[in-house]
Amino acid sequence: MSENKDEQAVGLPRPIEAIKTGICLVMFVVQVWTVLTWQLDDAEIRGLFLGFILLFSFAFYPATKKSRSRFAFAVDLAMVALSLYVTLYVVLDFEEVFGRAGDILFQDYVVGILAVLLVLEATRRTTGWALPILSFVFILYPLVYGPYMPGVLYTANFGFERVLTLLYLSLGGILGVAFKVTLEFIFLFIIFGAFLNRFGIAELFIDFARAVAGTSRGGSAKVAVVASALMGTVNGSATANVASTGVLTIPMMKREGFSPTFAGAVEAAASTGGQIMPPIMGAAAFLMVEFARISYSDIIIHAFLPAVFYFAMVWAAVHFEAIRLGLARAARESLPEMWPILKRRGGGFLPIVFLTAMIMFRQPLMDSVLWSLVLTVVIAFVTPDLRKYVTLENLIGAVTDGVKTAIPLLMASACAGIVIGTVMLTSLSINISAMIVEMSQGIAIVALVLSAICCLIMGLGLPTQIIYLTLAILVAPGLVDMGISVAGAHLFIIYFGMMSMVTPPVCFAAFTAATLAGANLMKTGIVAFRIALAGQLVPFYFALNPGLLLIGSVTDIAIAIIRTSAGLFAAGLAFEIFRLWPVDHDATLPRLLIYGRRLVFFISGIALIFPTALPTVIGLVALIFGLLIVFLITRTQRPAVTGS
Repeated sequence: MSENKDEQAVGLPRPIEAIKTGICLVMFVVQVWTVLTWQLDDAEIRGLFLGFILLFSFAFYPATKKSRSRFAFAVDLAMVALSLYVTLYVVLDFEEVFGRAGDILFQDYVVGILAVLLVLEATRRTTGWALPILSFVFILYPLVYGPYMPGVLYTANFGFERVLTLLYLSLGGILGVAFKVTLEFIFLFIIFGAFLNRFGIAELFIDFARAVAGTSRGGSAKVAVVASALMGTVNGSATANVASTGVLTIPMMKREGFSPTFAGAVEAAASTGGQIMPPIMGAAAFLMVEFARISYSDIIIHAFLPAVFYFAMVWAAVHFEAIRLGLARAARESLPEMWPILKRRGGGFLPIVFLTAMIMFRQPLMDSVLWSLVLTVVIAFVTPDLRKYVTLENLIGAVTDGVKTAIPLLMASACAGIVIGTVMLTSLSINISAMIVEMSQGIAIVALVLSAICCLIMGLGLPTQIIYLTLAILVAPGLVDMGISVAGAHLFIIYFGMMSMVTPPVCFAAFTAATLAGANLMKTGIVAFRIALAGQLVPFYFALNPGLLLIGSVTDIAIAIIRTSAGLFAAGLAFEIFRLWPVDHDATLPRLLIYGRRLVFFISGIALIFPTALPTVIGLVALIFGLLIVFLITRTQRPAVTGS
């Protein structure tokens, strides 16, 4: 969100903006100092930053969309004061406060209750109603209705004191692992993305994408795919990716001849894929380090091939749509040249290359991103074409942009700690995992389908990282128990959490792109869902074929690649992403034959997911049969088409 937009929405006097900038700079300096020295205890660091984000949320996010009244302003000031009180209470005496767990004082009760209420309200202001409501439901679970639930949903009754202690007066709830990972890893990565944006490297991505893909059919849409993939590696937010690249790519696509709906859908699908695009991926991947106990360098390796398949399918959707529309190739002279771009500004890629190398050599993530951030400024300063961006205004602006972008995520992570803490207290995660195993009757594909549905339902109002945080403890253990690899189970959740951004009825990335394109929101969401088809199928392939995650022997990997290629090709034909027949071919065919052809290809795409012999044979036979139908019909109709 831009600074001007913030100012209009909040309606604060301009001098207050200086305070906002000051808070952002202080948060950044404290984080950098923490990375370099590590002189603060975990509880102190988390409590301090919780105070910062609560203060920021109540000071600069109004309680309603309307302008502040004097009364509302007074309430906000009171909440700021209470926020400072509850956080300093922990920061200044955390050993004493946490050490008397189970024997808490009256003041502890007051602080704990206030902290929970403040976090719920601040999260509502910054991210909306969905997560606070979900958190409130989970708070009541061990206190009110859990003891009356049937079967696996039953839990013993826990006292108010124990629940309150867990939620705030310990490192197991609001100040727990979700907040820790977001603060330690994701916070600086978001600021790093803001630096790349402010120092001209985002423009470098766009120009590089235009040089790579601009002259091919539908070049503007392919530029959107490449640019969004590049931006996604440093952004990690689908909606932010759409907002940053879509303002340039969507008008380009519309000018070339794509409909507003398709232009918005391509941008949404490509930007959403940025969350699974190595080397940096999205925020959920950093959480996976903590919950799956897999190193980040290994996560990058596991995620590589699935991301390639995802973007290859989006690219194919663009290419064949351009053929259908009869779009011409752009003139080479109207596009930037590759070599001049690399010669004059290619150094802008070095921060990402450096960061990737640091990660692959298993260096600490916070140190890696901090030095990559410094390298960004140095590279911009020594590159003549980028030096104009190295100004004090941009340095301050990059920090404030990054911190303001991170505030809602940090706030959501603190609130998600309520859910996670409650789940861990009541052992609900074990029960839910057992329920999935029981409902699926031990059949892995059924368990995967149930898990995908959970992800998509939660995605109606929650960002990917919060979906992952919740389901990593609720669902992933059950999938692992059924034989799915740890990496496969956790990436499966990330994929379907990501796909909620382009899955109707609520798909925020598609809605953002539709707004920029001037298109119908729901139609754009439906088209984006079709374009992002690989996002719905690839997780099933890598969950049941770990070779796609580069796990196993060379033979296992090769078979998984061939199986996935054939399956996605069949699914692309079923959903007409690929078209092996003339544009007007279907106009002369009976609808029953068209739907029958699609069904055959769809069966092939689904059957090839399974690694056993019989489904593989069925999938291959169905694919060959479908291609034979297309060949025969096209061949018999060719003379009539030629003579018309």
